[in-house]
Amino acid sequence: MANSDGQTTTPNSNDNNDLNNTGDGDRHQELEEIVLQPFEDTLPQQEKYLTYLPYAGITNQFYGMLRGMHVAKALGRTLIIPPITASSHDKSKQNQPWSKFLDLQKFSELTGTKVVEFHQLRDVELAEVNELKCGITCGFGSKRDIDFTAKGFLKQWKLNVTLSPLKSDVTKLEAITSLLAPYHEDKFACISNTYKIAVKDKSEWQQFGQHLFFTEELESFVKEFLDQNLVKPQSAIDPSTRQESTPEHRYLVIHARRGDFAAYCETNFKGPKLIHCFPSTEQFAERVDKVQMRLNPNMDPDQILPVFVATNERKPEELKRFADLGWRYLDHQEMGTAEKLGVFGPMMVDQVLMARAQALVGIQMSTFSRVGALRQRDWFGREMEYM
Repeated sequence: MANSDGQTTTPNSNDNNDLNNTGDGDRHQELEEIVLQPFEDTLPQQEKYLTYLPYAGITNQFYGMLRGMHVAKALGRTLIIPPITASSHDKSKQNQPWSKFLDLQKFSELTGTKVVEFHQLRDVELAEVNELKCGITCGFGSKRDIDFTAKGFLKQWKLNVTLSPLKSDVTKLEAITSLLAPYHEDKFACISNTYKIAVKDKSEWQQFGQHLFFTEELESFVKEFLDQNLVKPQSAIDPSTRQESTPEHRYLVIHARRGDFAAYCETNFKGPKLIHCFPSTEQFAERVDKVQMRLNPNMDPDQILPVFVATNERKPEELKRFADLGWRYLDHQEMGTAEKLGVFGPMMVDQVLMARAQALVGIQMSTFSRVGALRQRDWFGREMEYM
């Protein structure tokens, strides 16, 4: 890892991103004495690759992946995508491939972007510890240490990282690709952070994100949940095709981020601005009433949309307030989501439900809400209701 004056150092045994600290004294000594095989030597010869270190929570990792795609495509490289990795929010010490939830094969067909995932190249059970050399981008690894998520990823995948400064430390996409271009003959390149890369016009969603559709397995889980919990819409004849079809379920979703978000919002958004970051249940209720009225001007009781709440709220009194308003909290323990889809299944199920909702009420300052809004807009032609 690079120290504060930009020199390259090897992480020591007290650093969480150092795989040498295994708790086994003999193994620790052995790793200090041998030269680890470079990670790139384990990769197939026929491709040129780029990878990066994952950053923060699941939505930030999603955007890091999109910006990594930008860099890789500009350089003509295949992007090795790190898995979704436990962050400081959940600390589960687990990971799952993105292809569990997003159809990467269809994505590549639609965009021409070449991607591969870590688990396709590396059997973590059989792999030895390898040395991973990454160039420092966006200050991560020099001015700022790599974060909890990156360290967890390195440990889980048996990678001992050395972070080295590039010729300059920049954040703009064009500048980073320019710095990496002279290494075009190298089989492998790694950068320390992609989430903080500044992309012109924020085009990463338009070029890549909107083409990352959910997997059939994930969609089927949500469809089964809706079929079990909502009245199934009656079949109708489509006048354009004269074919019988069953309309999709109509419902409303509230995304209410609570818990760890409270301190951040209360520190950074004072007074009236707090509603844009940490709305109260009463404020959500007022907005829901307006949405119901917009979609159902006569307030026909049979046309009132059922309301689901996607939230990390766990206070019993708040969950009771949701229930008293007639809203259903998405209880993933009760739904068995993690058992069927894995540790990151609950967040991805929430994303599917948010995307497909007839109306979505979310939080302006939450990237999780904003991704839902983009899917609503570009997949279904709907506009999200921001608090």
